[in-house]
Amino acid sequence: MLLFLLFAALVFFNTDFFTSEEKPVSHHPNQTIIRQAEAIVSVTVSPPFDFSFDTMTPGVIQHLDRNYTYDVVPADLEGGLLFQGIHRPPIGTTLTLEIKQPTVVSFFFHSKVDGGYSKIFKELEGWVLSEAKPQYDIHNGTHGLDMTAYQRVAASGVYFIPPTTKDRACFSIVFQPVH
Repeated sequence: MLLFLLFAALVFFNTDFFTSEEKPVSHHPNQTIIRQAEAIVSVTVSPPFDFSFDTMTPGVIQHLDRNYTYDVVPADLEGGLLFQGIHRPPIGTTLTLEIKQPTVVSFFFHSKVDGGYSKIFKELEGWVLSEAKPQYDIHNGTHGLDMTAYQRVAASGVYFIPPTTKDRACFSIVFQPVH
């Protein structure tokens, strides 16, 4: 009987006991912004997963499969084109970026759950450590406060990001055309 009353109360009051990590989420790719992005960059992900783009501003959705938002956006990144992938890409994930015009590319990832990107980016030629680090989910603990960021000014061409060496490579990319 007690279980029934608890269940009835949950249904009646529509109480939400899930954290944003546990909620089933499916944000759909934004076709309008994807078409705008195609003038700047073409991204190929392997193994493939759904991704989209949006404008990097406070409150923008971080990844398509979570409700996390970027709450702190450094001025250097604001207004850029945010690549929105998935929150936990599998080990072995590679990225190929076909840059179509000179662009500042900012690649940032979770400092602890980094998929091996800390080591990968230390060894990548042309990328420099950056202080332009956004923060996400700032009102629910500290997990989204510690990001590592690398940046490069990319001429038109193809850039390859090597395979992740660990699971759960929580990352995002911002593209900003050079004018």
